[in-house]
Amino acid sequence: MWQDLLDDLWDDGENVDFLAALGLGAVIGLGLALLFRPEPPTRRERIMKELAPYRKELDKRAKRARKAMDQRAASARKRGDEMVGAGRDVLDNLRSEVADIVADARKEIAAAVENQVDAAQDTLKKSAKRLKS
Repeated sequence: MWQDLLDDLWDDGENVDFLAALGLGAVIGLGLALLFRPEPPTRRERIMKELAPYRKELDKRAKRARKAMDQRAASARKRGDEMVGAGRDVLDNLRSEVADIVADARKEIAAAVENQVDAAQDTLKKSAKRLKS
């Protein structure tokens, strides 16, 4: 039965042409498929593809770390500015107090010198009166 069918196919010239065209088309199609298939990825490309999710996670963490660092730096800068301002206030107060202390000391020294001069004049007057007498 199969033999009869194959004999009928080969006897007819159209069928032979059809089968030849079919075979030739299959070979050409297979050749083109092999020719245009994508090249397999290189080792580097495969590794990069495997590491892509980890790289994305590292990028996210680095972004969060940069943001936290910026916030901490801004906070430190603000606190530093506050400390500089407080230091200036303390220094101004200290200068004011030192100026007051120096002014008081000058007054006391001037008063002491004046008292000494008055005492010396009194002593000179007494000595002069004794000499006249």
